[in-house]
Amino acid sequence: MVSKDRVSDPGTMLLSKTDGEYHVARDMALSHKPQVLHLASVERIAAARRALRDNDYPLCMYLSGLAVECILQAVAFRTGASPGAHHNLSIWLAKCPGALRESIRQNISGDWNRVAAAWDNGIRYLSRDGLLGYLRAKGLSRGISGGPEAVLRFNAKVMVSAAESVHERGVSQWVSFTGK
Repeated sequence: MVSKDRVSDPGTMLLSKTDGEYHVARDMALSHKPQVLHLASVERIAAARRALRDNDYPLCMYLSGLAVECILQAVAFRTGASPGAHHNLSIWLAKCPGALRESIRQNISGDWNRVAAAWDNGIRYLSRDGLLGYLRAKGLSRGISGGPEAVLRFNAKVMVSAAESVHERGVSQWVSFTGK
């Protein structure tokens, strides 16, 4: 960690700030540190909410799933799991402690299923039309009246809500480890 005024190298990447200290890295190795992933998850879920308010549905759906991926990685790495699940939420959940898996299964399985079924890391590349096609291909447009905009809006709202529930469970597990 270094102070802000000591970060002058343009090749240095600021990843997070905690208690007035900046965590810096010259490569992405820091992205596998649990505390960095935890903070990233909190930022991503907040950004997903903002994207939803701005009607940026592809971005909000991508960020919602990314927030879940980040918190699952944080918890998994905190308990000693190794990388290697790529962007598969189910594999990341399997690397997490049984208490978190059980909490999700017993209390919010519908939300988990929604996030796991609807999210794909490739959503980040989709336009609104691309997202609509993706949702249709997944069968997530059936029964939604009002046309394409209604399909996008409905799925984005449901995704953010479901991701928030899963994220909250992950953060609760994180707090049980760290006390913060």
